[in-house]
Amino acid sequence: MADWFIATEGVKVVKDSASLWPQIITAVSSIGAALGGVHLTHHYARSREEKAASARREAELYFISTELVFRLERFAQDCAAVVQDEGEEDDRGYTRTTVTAEAFSPDDIAGDWRVLPARILYRIRELTVLIPEANRYISVVQEFDSLPDWPCTFQKRRYQYSRLGMKVVLLSKRLRQLNHMPSSRLDASKWSAQSVLWEQWRRGRKCRAKLAREQDNW
Repeated sequence: MADWFIATEGVKVVKDSASLWPQIITAVSSIGAALGGVHLTHHYARSREEKAASARREAELYFISTELVFRLERFAQDCAAVVQDEGEEDDRGYTRTTVTAEAFSPDDIAGDWRVLPARILYRIRELTVLIPEANRYISVVQEFDSLPDWPCTFQKRRYQYSRLGMKVVLLSKRLRQLNHMPSSRLDASKWSAQSVLWEQWRRGRKCRAKLAREQDNW
């Protein structure tokens, strides 16, 4: 009797369970659809936020780069003018420099500088140390130079500013490439700033290498 009861109830449970499967399937499908909808909504929302953040970053990068490019190129032109400076005699017959490069400082350029590649950011900040260092070196050379022409002073001054100028030119080119900007006019001809700086830097390097070889042979 007990076995018959168990068997009968078991059949009922199976039948009842079978009749519930469509409801279970519908419920699971509804839950899956709801979860899928939430996931898609979250995915699209995150995608929109990422695109908006990327657009803001690109706009910030372009703005800062534009400010930097033209400031760097103005300084490069000043460096080229210093390199070409032959000086003029004063009332005492001493040859004096006639050209001075404008001070370079990027500190007043507003914006989030973190959008710049780390290497470029480092090189730009480094200029604020290299420029005063070059000027101090020139001043020391002048203290021990020969009057009235200061030949070593002019030579070292040209080399130091050709070196600074080339660093600035390369930084400007990298920023232009990074932002897909038009090419610079600094290398448009052999009289352009880049050509003048490169030629003087090359001469300075050859001269330094010659002096180093002569010192090694002493």
